[in-house]
Amino acid sequence: MRDRTPLFVSGDLHGIGETVIGRSGAHDFSRHPVVSVLCGPVGTGKPGFPSFIRGMVPQVPAGLEVQEALQPIEENGFTIADVTAEDITLRYFKRRRAPEAAIDELEPFRTTVLSRQ
Repeated sequence: MRDRTPLFVSGDLHGIGETVIGRSGAHDFSRHPVVSVLCGPVGTGKPGFPSFIRGMVPQVPAGLEVQEALQPIEENGFTIADVTAEDITLRYFKRRRAPEAAIDELEPFRTTVLSRQ
C-alpha cells in the first residue's frame, strides 16, 4: 500500500525508540521507508532491563540500513499513537518512578508526526 505509512510497533524489547528503515538486505525501502517504534514498557521490575540481564544494549541488526530518530532507551514509559486519515502522531512518555496517579499529568518527551504518503 504505497499511499500508507509503513509502521511497525513493538513492545517486546522493553525500550523506547524510533528507527526509520531504508533497506533490509536486498530490499530497498528508501522511497517508502518503514518506521519501527519501540513503544516502551509501562514497568519493568527487578532486576531491571534486558541489557542488565543479557549484558548488552539494543543494537541495529546486520543487513539493515537505518536512521535512528530516537536511539533506544531503557526506561519505563509508553507511547500513544493517534491515528487519523491524514497522519499518525506518536507521543513518547517516560514514566520513571512516578506513582500511577502521576501518569495523567505526564508530558511527552518526544512527538513524531508521520504524514500519509
